[in-house]
Amino acid sequence: PEAESAAARAAAAQGVPFVLSSASSTPMEDVAAAMGDAERWFQLYWSKDREVTRSFLERAAACGFSVLVVTLDTPLLAWRPRDLDQAYLPFLRGVGTANYFTDPAFRAGLAKPVHEDTDAAVMRFVSLFADPAKTWPDLAFLRAHWSGPIVLKGVLHPDDARLAADAGMDGVVVSNHGGRQVAGSVAAADALPGIAAAVGDRLTVLFDSGVRTGDDVVKALALGARAVLLGRPYVYGLGLDGQAGVEHVIRCLLAEVDLTLALSGHRTPSSIGPDDLVETSG
Repeated sequence: PEAESAAARAAAAQGVPFVLSSASSTPMEDVAAAMGDAERWFQLYWSKDREVTRSFLERAAACGFSVLVVTLDTPLLAWRPRDLDQAYLPFLRGVGTANYFTDPAFRAGLAKPVHEDTDAAVMRFVSLFADPAKTWPDLAFLRAHWSGPIVLKGVLHPDDARLAADAGMDGVVVSNHGGRQVAGSVAAADALPGIAAAVGDRLTVLFDSGVRTGDDVVKALALGARAVLLGRPYVYGLGLDGQAGVEHVIRCLLAEVDLTLALSGHRTPSSIGPDDLVETSG
């Protein structure tokens, strides 16, 4: 029931940065208040409405989000059979739309307040949530309205990573969106070494998609990532036991990272590299 606030408090308690999505059940201001001074990043789903995007950036900066993570791999929702089988799209019920429904620029486009016509608010959200027309020159708009680091999430090709560096970005997240966008897409772990080799000296390379255990983290570091993003496991912990469940997941993952490093002969994560991995055939 406490949703993102519980997860954010858990991250803060364990000294781990928290990334809040635009598609949140809790307004960003409430999540920021739950975290105090702990590090938090804002993940932007880049809206068709420039004023809504501008407003999101201003709000996020005002409540202490230090890094902007821009989602590139979901310019539109993919064919997701399990979601389709269950008619699962919570947005249509006004779930996951809290940042929009509390945003002044978004509400300015409504004929009635959200509580008086939720269906109209949902339809406005659906109409502007994603924009497949965005391309590299549009990054200048984000740079002009965000003073902190900008990280592009959803990069799977070295050429795109180079373009991100050329555009003045600060980092990339090598991710295939958890395998939920293109069936048969290249695995993020397979894409990681080439991207790290192409731009590792120009920007920070992070990794996401499929991280479940501490050895997954260590493998990602060995393949060239500086850090990883953790998705589904913390949500499982949240569903089972709220903030305490998320803290349990984080503690277990960090403990397994430490033990995996030690059992691999490393005192710190910084010393691990490609030579620690052995490729095996299927």
